Amino acid sequence: MVVSFDQPTIHLTKNNPNTPWHSRLGHPSNQVLKSLGLKTNNYPCNTCARGKMTAFPIKGHFVEVLKPLECLHLHVVGPISPPSKSGHRSFLTIVNQYTSFKRTRFLKNKADVCEEFVSQKILMENIQDRKIKRILTDGGGEFVNHQFKTLAAKSSFIHSVSPPYTPEHNSFAERANKTILDKARCLLLISNLPSFYWEEAVNTATHLVNIIPTPSTNNQ
Repeated sequence: MVVSFDQPTIHLTKNNPNTPWHSRLGHPSNQVLKSLGLKTNNYPCNTCARGKMTAFPIKGHFVEVLKPLECLHLHVVGPISPPSKSGHRSFLTIVNQYTSFKRTRFLKNKADVCEEFVSQKILMENIQDRKIKRILTDGGGEFVNHQFKTLAAKSSFIHSVSPPYTPEHNSFAERANKTILDKARCLLLISNLPSFYWEEAVNTATHLVNIIPTPSTNNQ
């Protein structure tokens, strides 16, 4: 997935001054604001119009899970233009299917994916006091390689690879990335920061996604 954070120059409407929480929370939908008991209205938002990608919904096909870490969904976004202030060009998204909790780790090279996943694997297993049972990825070379094959065998987890050209089979990660990128673009637009601050925007967007109620978490 090639991503550009270069900002568009079109101006459609004025931002709504009556809904500050809409901006503070990374421009969520009115449905999310209502679930938080916050004020909403139908005033069009310029930042949402400019910052959010349009795409058809991605419907998923996955096995039901009953506990945390039974299945993690991994996906890499990048290369990203321009590189971040820290020199990163992509990021790894890890989604816990059971909790819908997202983690993003920033990468200078896609070859670093396995190393970053190992560090997150140790952290998650220590926090949850249980082992990862399965990971689901696409067939990219950053996942289908000797490093991941060795790690799966050593750690006794199943590595499932989605078929080519079937994003619905990894839709947990695909949807998470779209939401994170949409929020990150909106945060950059309203802050007027240079586009190379996308890493900070993605980091903040990930935090906001994790704390905002969603239908997948029963609006909790």
